[in-house]
Amino acid sequence: MVKRALIGAALASSLAAPALALEHEVVIEHPAGTIAADYSGAVTIETRQVGAAGVAGRPSTLACEWRATLNVERTAKLGQALQTRRTLSRDDVARGTKPGWCETQTKAIDALVAARRDTFRTAMLELVEQDRSAIVAEADGVRRREG
Repeated sequence: MVKRALIGAALASSLAAPALALEHEVVIEHPAGTIAADYSGAVTIETRQVGAAGVAGRPSTLACEWRATLNVERTAKLGQALQTRRTLSRDDVARGTKPGWCETQTKAIDALVAARRDTFRTAMLELVEQDRSAIVAEADGVRRREG
């Protein structure tokens, strides 16, 4: 279910609830033990109304600009010694413009985002790889404290 909340009709800007969900798991072997990291990604879509409706006989410049952001929640566990959470984000994974009112384009924009699932999956895997050093550093800290 995609829920969008309009932030004022004049601004015609909205922020959506997740339009696409992604999951990933990683196991890292570490001297302190096996680290299990679970990643849960969600794509949110922000829209902005631009242009104006044309008066009779004039063309409309009305358009809906949209952009999709990937937010990833990570939970890492190393036995009972380490349980951490972290949020990773990547803005503008996808963007575009659709003619007309934003509120009438939600299904079309959701379909465009769904069609780019592989793009979001790739972006999520890049964030996961970047996060690996942070997880290892956290486990190293636990190992030093226990050491």
